[in-house]
Amino acid sequence: MHLAIVIGTNRAGSLSARLAASAAQAYEKLEVSVDLMDLEQVLSPDFLAPTAYKQPSPAVTAAVDRFLAADGVVFVVPEYNGSYPGALKLFIDMLPYPAGFDNRPCAFIGLAAGRFASLRAVEHFQQVAGYRNALQFPRRVLISDSYQQFDANGLKDPELAQRLAEQASGFVDFVKVVGGKAAKTR
Repeated sequence: MHLAIVIGTNRAGSLSARLAASAAQAYEKLEVSVDLMDLEQVLSPDFLAPTAYKQPSPAVTAAVDRFLAADGVVFVVPEYNGSYPGALKLFIDMLPYPAGFDNRPCAFIGLAAGRFASLRAVEHFQQVAGYRNALQFPRRVLISDSYQQFDANGLKDPELAQRLAEQASGFVDFVKVVGGKAAKTR
């Protein structure tokens, strides 16, 4: 099985990237291949070109192809101004319709500095994924007080690490059952 983990921001040094690395470790323990898609590196200036939708550059095509190659996708969604980041919206807008999300298993991890733990941001993003017919895994991991959750080694709280591990295990089973399009073509 091959999963993509999309870091939903292009902010340099983001906590989302640190959280995604912890999630990737949970999947790798389950012997799952992981493509960590960091939007800080994936989103080239080509994504902003007026021709990007109809005539995507090789950089845009390569990023989209990485996403489409995954049997399932885990989105790490930080809360920015009460919703998800525009960088994530830009990326998903480049995904082809309907292949981008149609029958693609998706899981969601959110983080925020506030006490609502990015619930609003993840739910906003899930509305878009649902509109595009994603198969949404119901167990989300939502993390509040994000600036207090990490140390030099990653997540400080073993309970949060356990929640990530439980989500990973459940999502792997979910992907096996519902089988994304990529899995069906392997």
